[in-house]
Amino acid sequence: MRKAALITGLLFWVATSVAVLAQEKDPEIVQLPIMVDCGHVDKIAEMLTEYQEVPVAKATVMWRLPNGEFMTGPLTIFAHPTDRTISMVIQPTEDFACIAFPGNNFGPYADGKET
Repeated sequence: MRKAALITGLLFWVATSVAVLAQEKDPEIVQLPIMVDCGHVDKIAEMLTEYQEVPVAKATVMWRLPNGEFMTGPLTIFAHPTDRTISMVIQPTEDFACIAFPGNNFGPYADGKET
Protein backbone atom coordinates (compact mmCIF):
# COMPACT_ATOMS: atom_id res chain seq x y z
CA MET A 1 0.00 0.00 0.00
CA ARG A 2 2.83 2.35 0.88
CA LYS A 3 4.52 1.62 -2.44
CA ALA A 4 1.31 2.42 -4.36
CA ALA A 5 0.98 5.76 -2.52
CA LEU A 6 4.62 6.59 -3.30
CA ILE A 7 4.17 5.76 -6.99
CA THR A 8 0.93 7.76 -7.15
CA GLY A 9 2.62 10.73 -5.50
CA LEU A 10 5.58 10.51 -7.85
CA LEU A 11 3.30 10.37 -10.92
CA PHE A 12 1.35 13.39 -9.62
CA TRP A 13 4.60 15.33 -9.11
CA VAL A 14 5.81 14.48 -12.64
CA ALA A 15 2.46 15.43 -14.21
CA THR A 16 2.29 18.80 -12.42
CA SER A 17 5.96 19.57 -13.09
CA VAL A 18 5.52 19.07 -16.83
CA ALA A 19 2.49 21.39 -16.81
CA VAL A 20 4.46 24.08 -14.97
CA LEU A 21 7.42 23.79 -17.36
CA ALA A 22 5.11 23.99 -20.37
CA GLN A 23 3.72 27.30 -19.08
CA GLU A 24 7.16 28.93 -18.97
CA LYS A 25 7.15 29.74 -22.70
CA ASP A 26 7.09 33.40 -23.67
CA PRO A 27 3.41 34.22 -24.34
CA GLU A 28 4.44 36.93 -26.82
CA ILE A 29 6.26 34.45 -29.09
CA VAL A 30 4.24 31.84 -30.96
CA GLN A 31 5.26 28.98 -33.21
CA LEU A 32 3.58 29.59 -36.56
CA PRO A 33 2.75 26.38 -38.40
CA ILE A 34 3.76 26.96 -42.01
CA MET A 35 3.86 24.72 -45.06
CA VAL A 36 6.76 24.61 -47.53
CA ASP A 37 6.95 22.89 -50.91
CA CYS A 38 9.49 20.07 -50.86
CA GLY A 39 10.72 17.46 -53.29
CA HIS A 40 13.68 15.87 -54.98
CA VAL A 41 16.47 18.38 -55.64
CA ASP A 42 16.10 17.85 -59.39
CA LYS A 43 12.44 18.92 -59.26
CA ILE A 44 13.27 21.98 -57.13
CA ALA A 45 16.11 22.90 -59.52
CA GLU A 46 13.67 22.57 -62.42
CA MET A 47 11.31 25.04 -60.72
CA LEU A 48 14.11 27.53 -60.12
CA THR A 49 15.23 27.24 -63.74
CA GLU A 50 11.65 27.97 -64.80
CA TYR A 51 11.64 31.08 -62.56
CA GLN A 52 15.05 32.03 -64.06
CA GLU A 53 16.42 32.62 -60.55
CA VAL A 54 20.12 32.25 -59.80
CA PRO A 55 21.90 31.67 -56.46
CA VAL A 56 22.92 34.92 -54.74
CA ALA A 57 23.64 33.96 -51.13
CA LYS A 58 24.06 30.92 -48.88
CA ALA A 59 24.06 30.12 -45.18
CA THR A 60 23.71 27.26 -42.75
CA VAL A 61 20.35 27.51 -41.01
CA MET A 62 18.30 25.69 -38.40
CA TRP A 63 14.58 24.89 -38.43
CA ARG A 64 12.17 23.09 -36.11
CA LEU A 65 10.22 20.00 -37.14
CA PRO A 66 6.61 19.40 -36.00
CA ASN A 67 7.84 16.86 -33.43
CA GLY A 68 9.97 19.58 -31.77
CA GLU A 69 13.32 18.37 -33.08
CA PHE A 70 15.70 20.76 -34.82
CA MET A 71 17.47 20.22 -38.13
CA THR A 72 20.43 22.09 -39.55
CA GLY A 73 21.30 22.38 -43.19
CA PRO A 74 22.18 24.62 -46.09
CA LEU A 75 20.00 27.52 -47.23
CA THR A 76 20.49 29.06 -50.65
CA ILE A 77 18.80 32.29 -51.68
CA PHE A 78 17.92 32.45 -55.37
CA ALA A 79 16.87 35.67 -57.12
CA HIS A 80 15.98 36.79 -60.61
CA PRO A 81 18.56 39.33 -61.82
CA THR A 82 16.01 41.83 -63.17
CA ASP A 83 12.50 40.79 -62.09
CA ARG A 84 13.50 40.87 -58.38
CA THR A 85 11.76 37.58 -57.54
CA ILE A 86 13.26 35.44 -54.79
CA SER A 87 13.14 31.87 -53.47
CA MET A 88 14.80 30.54 -50.33
CA VAL A 89 15.72 26.87 -50.56
CA ILE A 90 16.66 24.68 -47.60
CA GLN A 91 18.15 21.26 -48.15
CA PRO A 92 17.46 18.80 -45.31
CA THR A 93 19.29 15.98 -47.14
CA GLU A 94 21.54 15.72 -50.18
CA ASP A 95 18.69 14.74 -52.51
CA PHE A 96 15.72 16.53 -50.88
CA ALA A 97 15.03 20.28 -50.84
CA CYS A 98 12.27 22.72 -49.89
CA ILE A 99 11.34 26.13 -51.26
CA ALA A 100 10.40 28.50 -48.46
CA PHE A 101 9.21 32.10 -48.71
CA PRO A 102 9.04 32.66 -52.47
CA GLY A 103 8.45 36.31 -53.16
CA ASN A 104 9.21 39.47 -55.08
CA ASN A 105 10.58 43.01 -54.66
CA PHE A 106 13.94 41.61 -53.59
CA GLY A 107 16.55 44.30 -53.03
CA PRO A 108 18.90 45.90 -50.54
CA TYR A 109 17.65 47.26 -47.25
CA ALA A 110 18.29 50.99 -46.97
CA ASP A 111 16.76 52.58 -43.88
CA GLY A 112 13.42 50.94 -44.58
CA LYS A 113 13.10 52.60 -47.99
CA GLU A 114 12.70 50.75 -51.27
CA THR A 115 15.57 51.16 -53.67
